[in-house]
Amino acid sequence: MSLLCAIETCKRKLRALCHCCNKNLCPGHLKEHVDLINSRMNPLADEINTLDNQLSLLNVDEIIDKYRQKLDKWRHECDTTIDRFCEEKCQELQKHCVEKAIINDIKRDINRFEENGIVVDADPLIINKNLVYIEQWTSNELDLSTLSSLFRVPKIFRPP
Repeated sequence: MSLLCAIETCKRKLRALCHCCNKNLCPGHLKEHVDLINSRMNPLADEINTLDNQLSLLNVDEIIDKYRQKLDKWRHECDTTIDRFCEEKCQELQKHCVEKAIINDIKRDINRFEENGIVVDADPLIINKNLVYIEQWTSNELDLSTLSSLFRVPKIFRPP
């Protein structure tokens, strides 16, 4: 028994194998199949030719240079950001070290005060009695009733 064409409605004997789709076809259907493939191939070939022309017009060195400049700019911006961040952290570390040194100085002073106590040099107060003069007065010279109530001295505390 000979093989028939792969098209279901065709009862003719196969004549060729299409290597594109791996179908056995009779001569009539093989021609239709080839025409269909060619009709699809022409627009594809045109598109490939267009892309080839576009690629041939590209200046690869120019494109590489453009993107290398972008990369260099990005690298410089990253370096600047990293440098700024590093400087901030160095300043924070320096501030922390200064604060730690101050705290250690205060702790040392407190320990010294606890061990030695606080030394106070207090010279005695010397009052020259000749510099202070209080005049004697009599109760007649001052009328306490003229003072406002805030400044009045209760009777029990009045001088004799």
